[in-house]
Amino acid sequence: MIRRTHPYDPHISNGLFGRLLIRLSKHRIPVVGRLFRGYLNCDIPLRLPDTIFFPHPYGIVISPGTILGEDVVIGQQVTIGSRNGVFAAPRIGNRVYIAAGAKVLGDITIGDDVIIGANAVVTKDVPDNVIVVGANKIMSKKTEYWNAAE
Repeated sequence: MIRRTHPYDPHISNGLFGRLLIRLSKHRIPVVGRLFRGYLNCDIPLRLPDTIFFPHPYGIVISPGTILGEDVVIGQQVTIGSRNGVFAAPRIGNRVYIAAGAKVLGDITIGDDVIIGANAVVTKDVPDNVIVVGANKIMSKKTEYWNAAE
């Protein structure tokens, strides 16, 4: 059974367009999938896991080969991809929150329970349980962020 809301924050869920985007990425219906991704201005050439969340699925670009963990939240206008012509995609851990406009670039690993702030640019490996803002600036260890939402 597919979960409809995020396990730690019930306010995060996939709307109709997010659910359709996930479904069309799995079934590869040639014309319909391409038209729908074009309508949303998304470029996602990989199969998305059922436990990914797109609260606003507009303008999202994800490179092929990207590995996405469980319960990842991706905001609008996010780019996850290669850097400097090297086609190596990022590996995103579990329960990662990527805010609107963020860029995750290069052959890097994002740890579990990481929050990437709005318009952040991440080009280096990120450890578990931290908050990243700006250009690779790790703010602090994250302390039970998801439990604060309860």
